[in-house]
Amino acid sequence: MKRIRILDSCRGIAALIVVFHHVYTRFTYLYPQEKTMKIHGLLNFISELNVEAVLFFFILSGFSIRLSLKNGLPVRKATLNEYLYRRFKRILPLYFIALCFTFICGLLIHRTGGPDYSIRNLIGNVLFLQAPESYRGYWFSPYGENGPLWSLSFEMFYYLFFPLFIFAFIRLFKTERFSGTQEKILLAVAFVLSVACILANKYFFFPYIAFARFFLLWYSGYFLADVYLRGTIRPDANFFTILLLCLAAGGLELFRHSDSMTELFEGMAILTVFYLLCILRKTAAGRVMAPLEKACNFLFFHLGKGSYALYLLHYPVILVLKYFGNISLLTIVITMVVVAIACVQLEEFFVRKKFLFLRLQYIR
Repeated sequence: MKRIRILDSCRGIAALIVVFHHVYTRFTYLYPQEKTMKIHGLLNFISELNVEAVLFFFILSGFSIRLSLKNGLPVRKATLNEYLYRRFKRILPLYFIALCFTFICGLLIHRTGGPDYSIRNLIGNVLFLQAPESYRGYWFSPYGENGPLWSLSFEMFYYLFFPLFIFAFIRLFKTERFSGTQEKILLAVAFVLSVACILANKYFFFPYIAFARFFLLWYSGYFLADVYLRGTIRPDANFFTILLLCLAAGGLELFRHSDSMTELFEGMAILTVFYLLCILRKTAAGRVMAPLEKACNFLFFHLGKGSYALYLLHYPVILVLKYFGNISLLTIVITMVVVAIACVQLEEFFVRKKFLFLRLQYIR
């Protein structure tokens, strides 16, 4: 199908927010509050959207997976092997480059002796078992202090768990073409699963339980794309189901407050707004939104094509810049612009590569 350019632009915006957050919080001397009070609140607000930006990445990932399933659900041998090949081809090459690049940057700043650079921690990251250091009892931290790597373990989990999740309901319903009611049951199960994992992680840590806490967001993105592809995106039962789940997450956040429950609610709120924008885009209001979408694509589309590489590689560069002390804002801006341009070129190169050695018979 024709590429939906606004999705790349959304990725670009989300990646830019994450990069800005890390620059803003690591070079605080550039923003003295007493001199920039008028804009400091705005800068703080943008910086604090970094968590929401990552949650939006999960939603966009699920949405994009549904768009990519041209040959059917990944539940048969041929379609599952093709699905795994495409996912590994997309994730692994740049991810392993990021691990190597992180180590090189660590050598430059003389920090490879720390536990974040240990062989043990590297193995944990290779196996996609890393989690944010804020998670109590985590097994492995993002390698080499490259904080953004935490979300890659979540992403890989969703890629691998999704076929199992779908297959279970195909066996239950005895069909690969779910009805509207059955699709809503899958959403409800994803909701229960995420909430149960959030509650379980309050008492003990296990990586896959921690990763599943945001599966609802990923699968809801998939659900929205499915509705979009059917051409039935409007304020109907599907939209109100998403809205109801958002309100339910908000109610649980009030009843059993935790950071993860808050993030789940915020993610569902983002999804609800995204759904509403998709509805408006398909209606007469879309003509009003068209100039805004065009401007957004002009500003962020090309950055979005390199958003994955930028997300992986920007933080080690920031650590290197930080190592050299109080450098100027202009130096930081020029460096990050060069990194962004390089990331776009790098990701486009890897998207074109076939990596046929990854085309294996994973399921025989």
